[in-house]
Amino acid sequence: MADQDHQRFSEPQARAQARAWLARQHTDAHELAITLLHYVPEADRTRALRHLSTAELRHLARLLAESTDLRQVAQAIVTDLQHHLPTQKPNGSVSL
Repeated sequence: MADQDHQRFSEPQARAQARAWLARQHTDAHELAITLLHYVPEADRTRALRHLSTAELRHLARLLAESTDLRQVAQAIVTDLQHHLPTQKPNGSVSL
């Protein structure tokens, strides 16, 4: 009776089932990573990234760089720096 409960797959069917399972695992991991990157505080993201090897960090950086418009990233960095750097007044004095 127990043998009848298990469905037998041909080799191509078993490979297709395995590919589908791996695809679901990838999708689940992707969605979890995206959610965590969005909601985890920056300090915690930074702490987690410290656990990656140099090669893993470079790979992640390369993937991110290839997936975005780096001009937008550069503009965001400039904007951020302008908000955090001291400003120079017309008379040459610096305002913090």
